[in-house]
Amino acid sequence: MKTKLAKVKIPRVKIPVKVSGFLWSVKDSIHKHSPEILLVSGLSGFVGTVILACKATTKLPEMVEEHEGMIDDIHTYEEHRFGDENQEPMPKNELAKMKAEVYFDIVKDYIFLYGPSVSLGLASGACIVGSYGIEKKRYTGLLGAYNGAMAAFETYRQRVREELGNDADERFRHGWKKEQLVEETKDEDGKKKKKKEDILVLDAGEPSQYARVFEHYIHDGVPNPNWYSDPFFNMQFLKAKEAWFNNILHARGPHGKVYLNEVYNELGFDMTSEGQLVGWMNNGPDEPTTYISFGLYDITNPQTRRFINQQENAILLDFNVQGVIIDL
Repeated sequence: MKTKLAKVKIPRVKIPVKVSGFLWSVKDSIHKHSPEILLVSGLSGFVGTVILACKATTKLPEMVEEHEGMIDDIHTYEEHRFGDENQEPMPKNELAKMKAEVYFDIVKDYIFLYGPSVSLGLASGACIVGSYGIEKKRYTGLLGAYNGAMAAFETYRQRVREELGNDADERFRHGWKKEQLVEETKDEDGKKKKKKEDILVLDAGEPSQYARVFEHYIHDGVPNPNWYSDPFFNMQFLKAKEAWFNNILHARGPHGKVYLNEVYNELGFDMTSEGQLVGWMNNGPDEPTTYISFGLYDITNPQTRRFINQQENAILLDFNVQGVIIDL
């Protein structure tokens, strides 16, 4: 006869919304900072490993003396049995068994003595390797996303070039705008004439994300050590650095690279995470020559013209980076 089992109702524990939200925020924070947590744990673990190993080493002489005494006892017992005519010689297998037990105890004592420090050292190494693995996965994902965005942007620019031409692409890319230049002249009779001409002018409010202003201060009152009070010296310094980096790019041979952070560092700017990924790559003798430009000779920019003519002592440098080069 089959008996029916009574259903047991398990009470549900309701977690308050505030507590649940707090737990989720803690979880997200741990996930976000897991590389740092693992790295700090690994480094702290190595410090603990050294401390435990040092403490264990202080007990080592006493333990070694004890082991030597155990081995001496075996030899003494063996010699006593061998020298006593009334006793039979010790069988070899029995002697080997006694020695094996002693050596097993010695190994066990060493494991118990240094086991904690070795285990902590291995765990610390695993934490550091795990931190590196997480960072590498995140870096790979970020690089893939950045390359995807760059590829989509290049596809967009290609459509603009096909539809509107290269001039329109450059205009949209660098933020150029049309302005009308009015120039007054006099004819042979002395009458004034106005000559109108449409020119392209760089919109100063639309630099690239890599642009930097070369002036007295970098940021927050921090002076730029490469800045001079004389506009002439500033111009010569920037021209020399631009030529120097072009020489470095070609001196590094085919597929040689110059990263934007290298340029930032030489000009006194703070390095950025993007600057470690983007820059310029020498395409080799069979490809078009790569040229590093700081944007010093952009005559469409009034501010640049004033800097070149030594009428202004600050300039917006807009670097012509090729894009992500670290994975090329």
